[in-house]
Amino acid sequence: MDRILVTGGAGFIGSNFVRHLLDTTACKVINLDKLTYAGNLNNIKDLRREKRHEFIRGDIRNHKLVGSLVKKAGAVVNFAAESHVDRSIQTPSVFVETNVLGVQVLLEVCRKFGVRFQQISTDEIYGSRVEGSFVETDALNPSSPYSASKAAADHNWASASSRL
Repeated sequence: MDRILVTGGAGFIGSNFVRHLLDTTACKVINLDKLTYAGNLNNIKDLRREKRHEFIRGDIRNHKLVGSLVKKAGAVVNFAAESHVDRSIQTPSVFVETNVLGVQVLLEVCRKFGVRFQQISTDEIYGSRVEGSFVETDALNPSSPYSASKAAADHNWASASSRL
């Protein structure tokens, strides 16, 4: 795989994943980020001169942009998300638009071009646990618009994956 599209690659976790790819593989990384409160160019400033890293400011809901990038990639790893619980309570529609509809755009385009897709989720979809860890077979119990939108995206991905 010579190119990987990483969405949300200017966020804390996404930027570290981009660095990991560049450090451990020979692939090129296309880094798509909207640069909201979660994405920050300072997280990737050390990559400005890295020839295998291309940063593009954009939204995963932009079908045309996503299509132009996915058709150049061998895989897509989606970190892009609205991710703060308190913000999701104040403006839940933004979370649905990005975390559900944005993932839907990514899935449709990946299916169209036959590109592998990996959705990055959160343990928030399982609710609260006093001790121990969650496992994938645990029942979903989202408790905020954020966690509900991520659970919906995960279901969307699982459903699409079974059809590929």
